[in-house]
Amino acid sequence: MRKYMLLPLFVALLVLLCVPALAQTYAFDDIYATVDLPSGTYDPVLTPSNLSGYEAFLTSQGTDAETAADDFAAQGILLKAYDTENDRIFVLTALETVDSQMYFDLNEQDEAMRREFRVSHKDGTAYSVLGYNYSSSAWKNYGGNVLRFLNTQYTLRQNGAEVCQGYQKRTIRNGYTITLDMQVYGRKATESDLKALDKIMSSFEFTQILPMPKLPAKLILSSSVPAELSEDTFTISGQTTRKAEVTVTALSLDSSDSVLFTDTANSEGEFSVKVTLPAQGVYTITIAAEGSETLRTQFAYTVNYQRGLLAVSFDSRPGNTLGAETLVSGTTLSNTDIQLVVSGPNGYTYNKSITGKAFKFNVDTSADGTYQFSLTLAKKSYNTRSFTFTATRSMTSTERTASVREDAASPSYDKLKKNLSSYEGDIVTFTGYIAEMSESKSVGEWTVVLGLTKLDSGYNDLIYVICPDDPGVSVGQKVRLYGTVSGEFPIVNENKSFPRCELIFFESAE
Repeated sequence: MRKYMLLPLFVALLVLLCVPALAQTYAFDDIYATVDLPSGTYDPVLTPSNLSGYEAFLTSQGTDAETAADDFAAQGILLKAYDTENDRIFVLTALETVDSQMYFDLNEQDEAMRREFRVSHKDGTAYSVLGYNYSSSAWKNYGGNVLRFLNTQYTLRQNGAEVCQGYQKRTIRNGYTITLDMQVYGRKATESDLKALDKIMSSFEFTQILPMPKLPAKLILSSSVPAELSEDTFTISGQTTRKAEVTVTALSLDSSDSVLFTDTANSEGEFSVKVTLPAQGVYTITIAAEGSETLRTQFAYTVNYQRGLLAVSFDSRPGNTLGAETLVSGTTLSNTDIQLVVSGPNGYTYNKSITGKAFKFNVDTSADGTYQFSLTLAKKSYNTRSFTFTATRSMTSTERTASVREDAASPSYDKLKKNLSSYEGDIVTFTGYIAEMSESKSVGEWTVVLGLTKLDSGYNDLIYVICPDDPGVSVGQKVRLYGTVSGEFPIVNENKSFPRCELIFFESAE
């Protein structure tokens, strides 16, 4: 009798072993899509709506919930899932881009348009400007309502250093550029990473497919329209929808007279329009493209034409706020002498004589404060031009913390004590234990005693840390101090003194 009772138990166990691991489904209303993540593989899984619940994790990544929310919105991140065991991150993004407006749904475009999108994932395109180098790109049709995604392998570099490698699956559908990205850090991307991405891709579905709208004509300029001219003629060229009619209108703001110039794009969508302005003055230049089956697309620019004008066009110049480095660059006439004087926390004078038309200055603006940039351009037979920009550098809390870590010295305790006056005003860092804490309400500050050496009966090698507020630490806790040396702290009744620091911040060292 007993052996017959074991049979149902064996069958039940076999069924349990055959049941696949549960997966978590995520739905995205904007793009009408869902995707599953394997249970137990990715932790944490961040979405725009749950960032506030992962504050500690975000802090460990050098950011916070507010900054991460801004990054998610700017990059179109719908989901970011961490597989820490394999040093990889899965990221799903959806962005309304120039491409998504032009294509809307790549499955509804012809082969030539899909080829154009695939070729855009090569060197010299917008993606390479972002630092991506694609070693492969090929279409794959996943069938059902998913259909075509471009499968790529890439390396991402920024500021000359490799950030990560990975695989992407990208399409344009429902008016969004949608990318499933498996990012690999600290090693080369392998076949196992591609399989992990394929596993997620197999669960991806669209819940609704939006009908194709009437799309605007594509209009991409291959060269910028000059803001200033010392000659009356220039050329506007670029790419548009095949066989589209391109019209350039130059409207004089002085006389309200206008002139028209036209071209019909060739079978590759290329156009070139030569524009000749009839007289000196300021013009509004309108560039419009319109096809038989596309909506009109147009751009407008202002051009100042003056004979003898030393024309200057800026590619990059200081805004109201500055980053750690500021680029001042642009174009002018060849053989121009240029001087840039920067006053502020970091003062510089740069002088250049350019033989070509391009100029570029990389300015260190890492220190907090207000900067003034004075740019002067001079060329024989032309009027000298001067430009002044004023902007402020204010580091974020994350940047400030990173700067303190980078600048902090780490002398031995004996060296600090022996040469205390030479360290006055310097940022230092030490690891130790909170030996004592006391609040002085009369002066509104806390005094924390940090012991660098833990003994059986207490602590040795003491530093007295002055804190403007409750430092948020507890006695016995192991911490890392970042502070500014501010002389000595005397213990009058013991006739002793110890190094004193003004607290910048504590961080846990446990």
